[in-house]
Amino acid sequence: MKVFTFLAAFVALIAAASAQEELDAGNFESVINRDTSTFVKFYAPWCGHCKRLAPTWSDLAAKYRDSPKVNIAKIDCTKHRDLCGAHGVRGYPTLKYFKSGSMEGEKYAGARDIASFESFIMARND
Repeated sequence: MKVFTFLAAFVALIAAASAQEELDAGNFESVINRDTSTFVKFYAPWCGHCKRLAPTWSDLAAKYRDSPKVNIAKIDCTKHRDLCGAHGVRGYPTLKYFKSGSMEGEKYAGARDIASFESFIMARND
């Protein structure tokens, strides 16, 4: 029974993680230019604040996985320094909301919980 519980939890974790689109220099522009807005987490894998935010960001991504209006994504700034620098990232995690078709991201400065993220998203998608 413990093995089944572990496997179920592992599968749920993988599904949530895969709900986040991984951005890079090759796909960033095409993702941002989609018909959906994109909420992006610019992060570094070694960053403690990023590690603490990871489960919440995964939950947010899972919640919006099938949304026709919003995409939840992330970009590893240790691998894509130039792209992160071009978007003004100076610390981690930096969260930016890109309205559909706009390459200018709005920096998120609110609380780091699902309810606050959802309020922020809804206010921009009315």
